Amino acid sequence: MKRLLIYVLPILVIVLGAWLFVSRQAPISKVSPVQAAPIYTTVNNEPGNVNYLSPVYDVYIKRGIVYATKKNETEAEEPLKFDLYEPEGDNNKMRPVFIFIHGGGFKEGTRTDAEQFSKELAKRGYAVLSMDYRLKSDPFADFTHTVFDAFEDISDVIGWINNNATAYGLDAAHLAIGGDSAGGQLAMNFANEYLDLNPASVKPIFAIIDIYGGLLMNSAHENLPPVLIIHGTIDKLIPYQQSLQLNDLLEKSGIYHTLFTLDGVGHDYKNAKYFDEIVENTSHFLWNIMSRPKTEWLPERVGIEAVAGDAFDIQLPEGFRNPVNGQIKVNLPNEWSLGKNEDTQSLRVQVPVGLNRGNHSIFVSLDQSQQPEPRFAMNVKVVDPVKESFDSYWDATDHKIKTHLQITNASKSEFNGSLQVTYETEQSNQGTFSIRVDQLEPGKSKTFTIPELAKGKRTLKGFNASGTLLQITEDSSPALLVHKIQKRITIDGNLDEWQDQVSFEVNGVAINDWKGKEDASAVGYLSWDANYLYVAVDVTDDVHSQPADSSMIWNGDSIQLGIGFANADGSVPLEYHEMGVALNDNGNLTNWRWIAPKSFSTDGSVNIHEAVKRQGQKTIYELAIPWSELTPDTALITQGTKLKFSMVVNDNDGSGRKGWLEYNSGIATAKDINEFGDLYLMD
Repeated sequence: MKRLLIYVLPILVIVLGAWLFVSRQAPISKVSPVQAAPIYTTVNNEPGNVNYLSPVYDVYIKRGIVYATKKNETEAEEPLKFDLYEPEGDNNKMRPVFIFIHGGGFKEGTRTDAEQFSKELAKRGYAVLSMDYRLKSDPFADFTHTVFDAFEDISDVIGWINNNATAYGLDAAHLAIGGDSAGGQLAMNFANEYLDLNPASVKPIFAIIDIYGGLLMNSAHENLPPVLIIHGTIDKLIPYQQSLQLNDLLEKSGIYHTLFTLDGVGHDYKNAKYFDEIVENTSHFLWNIMSRPKTEWLPERVGIEAVAGDAFDIQLPEGFRNPVNGQIKVNLPNEWSLGKNEDTQSLRVQVPVGLNRGNHSIFVSLDQSQQPEPRFAMNVKVVDPVKESFDSYWDATDHKIKTHLQITNASKSEFNGSLQVTYETEQSNQGTFSIRVDQLEPGKSKTFTIPELAKGKRTLKGFNASGTLLQITEDSSPALLVHKIQKRITIDGNLDEWQDQVSFEVNGVAINDWKGKEDASAVGYLSWDANYLYVAVDVTDDVHSQPADSSMIWNGDSIQLGIGFANADGSVPLEYHEMGVALNDNGNLTNWRWIAPKSFSTDGSVNIHEAVKRQGQKTIYELAIPWSELTPDTALITQGTKLKFSMVVNDNDGSGRKGWLEYNSGIATAKDINEFGDLYLMD
């Protein structure tokens, strides 16, 4: 502050002297106001728990509340339901409401799909209604009818809120609406269309959260509420380009909006890399606009990524630039500071060196006579200065598996230091790899070779030239070495021949109200020979239910496999197969192929030798998949061939899909081969 006064006082003296001189020479016709630079007050500690931002509450779920009964496409009366997620112990009788609309291409999906997201918002103080709506077996045969049936259902949910607000402690005047995929499209277009059709019903909507919902059906209404767009760059179902186009449309229409890009992510907002950040950015977006401030007080972005040890700039909203009166108060996390910045249109924030990662909040407010004082919050995700990626591969010269480690300097400074990696070896021992890194410029990459398979839990530690620990990064990469059998396995639903083959637990649990291994659990087995890839799964399941066949078997008890051939350098291929097998309630076997490379049929057919046996609470799946069903180049079937692999075991106890177990990811929540694990064919 002293330094600022040293500069400002001489300027004021000069200006005053010039004014006195001019005033003696001629009458004053006009005095131009002096634009003063903002004065900042920094508070170097986070403000504790902030309602609607901090996840402080336990969550109580009321499931299956009927909000309407409507005729569906079969003319049957269908009770339409939502699940209500409430914060416990908040004592708030006027909770803002978030309506979540699930995806599924307008033909599938359920209100339980959004449970994880709904819980996170409820922890922060919102009442969340995750709703079902009328689905169609062929939604695009009459798409207008499909959409307007769903619009009517959304309108009924809003009507239920209005009628039950007092009983459930809901603020019917503050509604946010959002969803993923088809749900995101419905949320946006419902608000946009009903501003003309029934403006009173959408007047309470203060925000729209569009998770890869695509484009608007018509031009944006001038009163469309603010929109947060969330989309992954490698989405193969709804191209990322559509969100870029929507972003441009909203910009031209003068609608407040912000786009959050999920780099390297497909059609999967639950992706572990980004889910926490999605929740935080959504919470900050809602917090900023809940009081419906003017756009001039709102930031261009709601979230930013910053590297530990670096400084970054926050562009100030128009209303915060050159304030006539008052100070800008900046509330920073502990040990963060404001950096030097002569630009009055932005703040420069310095992140300290250290190991504190994750999402942090910055609060900016204008301390002046206006009430309430203008304010906004921004989420800052702090990341490591060095990004790493691993790709294992078969070295045909040395006849062994090795691993490429690629590092990229994500910081704004040259990296000089060392890296140490610990991992699980092929023999299940702990391996260590250390390397010196000199003069790695910002944005540049280097690749090193770890002379063995680095799998399992991998920990990378980064040190600067002085030996100070800068980062600890952990990931997990399952890799199975699948050994060749000498005698063909008999496909009969009996596991006696499998006891010496490689096995793995299908231990990723995504089942609502899972009650433990007796409810649902599974162990998988793999083997191979020159003609087949063999797969067996031993499933424990208290109730078996599979009412469907062909493409819909994923909705009942079944298994799904994702299989792709890695590129020659071990990197992830662009194409892969997704196929599944089930035993339906009539005792018939059924299978389906949903995804296949271009050289294969896309009609769902797949030639699998299969047996599925149900006895007691056990279901045994046994498959022999011909290599010709997986690749046209059977010369690839040799020692050292690397495959990408994932498995899902679906669970249905008779009332629809409860969820699934998975070994690796990339099938159930989104189609993403980057989430598959590794298999190596070994003699």
